Amino acid sequence: MSRHATLREFTPTLRETTRTLLRVGAPRAGVDPLPASEADMMRVIVREPGVSPGRLAAEMHMKPSNVSTALRHLAEQGLISRESDPVDRRATRVLPTPRAVENARRIEDTWAYMLDEVLDDLDADHAQALLQALPALRALEAALRTRHCAPQTAST
Repeated sequence: MSRHATLREFTPTLRETTRTLLRVGAPRAGVDPLPASEADMMRVIVREPGVSPGRLAAEMHMKPSNVSTALRHLAEQGLISRESDPVDRRATRVLPTPRAVENARRIEDTWAYMLDEVLDDLDADHAQALLQALPALRALEAALRTRHCAPQTAST
C-alpha cells in the first residue's frame, strides 16, 4: 500500500478512535458530557489556564461571539471563571474551576483505563506498537498545529 493510501486510512481510523473515547469517556467517568465544541474548549482552558477569549477563539477557529456564548454556558455550569488580566486590566483571562480540573483528570483516567482494557484484547505486537507510538503521535500533533494552526501573517 502506498504512503498516501495508508495515510488516507490513518486519519479516519484515528478520528473514530478519538470519537469513541470522547463519546463514552465522560459518562463512564461520572461527568456530565459537554457538546463537542465546549469539551474542546475546556481541554484548552485546563491545559492553558488564563487563556484569553480572543486567543481561545483563534485556537478553536471559532467566531468570538460563539466563544462568548460557550464561555457563558461553561460559567453557568461552574466549569470556568473569568478574571481581569493583572497586567492589562481591560483584558479577560479564562480559568478552569477546581471542578473542571477534576473532571478533566477523571475523564483522562477513564480513557486510560478503557485503553488498558482493550490493549489486553489485542495482539501483543499491536499493543506494544501503540504504546511506543506515543512520542511519534505527540510530534505529529505538534507539527500539524505548528504548520496548519499558526496564525497567518499578511504579506507586505
